[in-house]
Amino acid sequence: MRADAAVTSRAIGSAATALALAALVGAGCGSSSTGGGAVVGPTPDPGRVGVTFVAEVNGAPFACGGRVAGVGTSAATVEPSDLRFYVSEVRLVDAAGGEAPVALDQDGVWQLDDLALLDFEDATGRCSATGSPETNAIVRGSVVPGDYVGIRFTVGVPFERNHGDAATAPSPLDKTALFWNWNAGYRFLVFDGWVVESASELRLHVGSTRCDGDGRGHVTGCGNPNRIPVDLSGFDPRRDGVVADFGALFVDTDVERNAPQTPPGCMGSTNDADCAGPFAHLGLPFSGGSAGVQQLFRVGAGLAQPVPTPAPPTPTPIATTAPPDDYTWRLPAGFPKPAVPADNPMSEVKVELGRRLFYDTRLSLNQTQACASCHRQELAFSDARAVALGSTGELHPRNAQSLTNVAYNGTLTWMNPNLVRLEDQMLVPLFGEEPIELGLGGREDVLLQRLSDDPDYRALFGDAFPADADPISVGNLTKAIAAFERTLISGNSPYDRYVYQGDDAAMSESAKRGMAVFFNGLTECDHCHGGLNFSSALMHDGSLRDTAPFENNGLYNVGGTGAYPEPNTGLFAFTGLPRDMGRMKPPSLRNVELTAPYMHDGSIATLEDVVAHYERGGRLTASGPDAGDGAISPNKSQFVTGFPLSATARADLVEFLKSLTDREFIADPRFASPFAPAAQP
Repeated sequence: MRADAAVTSRAIGSAATALALAALVGAGCGSSSTGGGAVVGPTPDPGRVGVTFVAEVNGAPFACGGRVAGVGTSAATVEPSDLRFYVSEVRLVDAAGGEAPVALDQDGVWQLDDLALLDFEDATGRCSATGSPETNAIVRGSVVPGDYVGIRFTVGVPFERNHGDAATAPSPLDKTALFWNWNAGYRFLVFDGWVVESASELRLHVGSTRCDGDGRGHVTGCGNPNRIPVDLSGFDPRRDGVVADFGALFVDTDVERNAPQTPPGCMGSTNDADCAGPFAHLGLPFSGGSAGVQQLFRVGAGLAQPVPTPAPPTPTPIATTAPPDDYTWRLPAGFPKPAVPADNPMSEVKVELGRRLFYDTRLSLNQTQACASCHRQELAFSDARAVALGSTGELHPRNAQSLTNVAYNGTLTWMNPNLVRLEDQMLVPLFGEEPIELGLGGREDVLLQRLSDDPDYRALFGDAFPADADPISVGNLTKAIAAFERTLISGNSPYDRYVYQGDDAAMSESAKRGMAVFFNGLTECDHCHGGLNFSSALMHDGSLRDTAPFENNGLYNVGGTGAYPEPNTGLFAFTGLPRDMGRMKPPSLRNVELTAPYMHDGSIATLEDVVAHYERGGRLTASGPDAGDGAISPNKSQFVTGFPLSATARADLVEFLKSLTDREFIADPRFASPFAPAAQP
């Protein structure tokens, strides 16, 4: 996959798909940026360095839509689905062994201090479930001009940067998809794929493990730092590149088989036999043994290419707040500002208009329901039903999700990967007909007339949208409700007071023990419910959009085929791909104590039952039309492997989940109905 001008200009055959490093020092060449076509820069700076990366697997290019044959001892076929890694401490080496550090450009996107993120997935093909369209395949900087014969760098995040909070960290450390948890820090290297023959996931995630800390970002050290030093000699930066073939990591591993009771592939644990081969070829010690010699990187003779002087990369942020923005955010400690679309800036009057509309039953055709009917504040804006109930009495196929911290969500429904804006999602309950929710399909005129007849609404719409000649419109209605929903931010639970506010007494001892269970790497809870929002992705102002993953949690395996009951087939309903059957969006766990019953169909009643489900590694439905064992579903997520818990650990884990309950949030008058009970429309 080629992500920059220096790469696209290459004509070096299969070597163009290798990981090539072009560092042109003292040769009259500059560096390059990611993006489109060739860049014509000013007079080259002899001290400029361009380090260009291109990936391959078994000699074939890493491509999100491609296949690679001959991987591992069984010569399996692998379809790549993700490849990202951090590099730091880039140095060039002279003939005497002296090192010249490369001072990285501080571009505010891909590079910070001496750390850079290389991102090869482009959210297409197999990569559509992770990452973002933006890619980066070059490290840019400057170095003292000289004659160099080698290069050294480290794959990994330096310790002092590794244990912060991804929710508020500067780019490129704000990628929550690459964050394990505060104790473990970041995934330094992620290489994922799909093994065609065994229809299974292949994962290689490398990061620090056995880290000692308090779960709040205070880490004293890690038993397995797992940073990968790379030292290549015989490298002339004016002529040579560096090739890295990820197939080399699996040459003595059968990628079609997996160690029992472990996630597919290697998830960085030295107790997982699937990590033995990859760790040896990365030059990392495994399970008490000595480190091997890294074999991922090698010198590629003659691969150096001229690298023009860059323009700073300008990836598209997920949102840009457009002026005027006169809303004062009241954000909890540690929380970033939510993303706000440029076409819907926040304002106090717009939020107040949205609150009124959210609670107004006139937004249903028969005037029996409002948005708040399915999203009740005392239940963290959920509804306590197994599945939602529409205004006409029609049961919906799925559970009404909580709106807690919905402003930070990457996607907004259980199954639909395309609804990513609150403004667009609001059209579904208003006008959708399968199922009927508010029942206004084809009756926009009725809705707008009701609002126009109300003098309060005429005034509020006019104040909220002063530039519009006719401010009462469906578009402005959805913008106002979306603005109100973005203010539904919860961040004062016992967990928040303990972690973000430093209150040691905020959490019970049982909850603290449960937090250790949640993040211990055995339960894998934080892989799907990680980060500040305990969800699969976190979007905020200025961040790049990472596609929120969808996962099959082994809830069903109808007939042993991996099927889910219609119409709740998950992502499959939108992609038609068999591997997407049953894949749903992992919701936020904030206020999860209040949002029972659980799962997309409300089929699990209590938190204790939820823990039991994951402890078993999937649900057994013994009889009936949905009979099947979800624990052996061919489509089940690699993170749902099952795990043994003692009765005490099980109770502690439930107590930790309850520590995410924010009682202030569910009683906050800013989010309550503006209508007195007797005056409710």
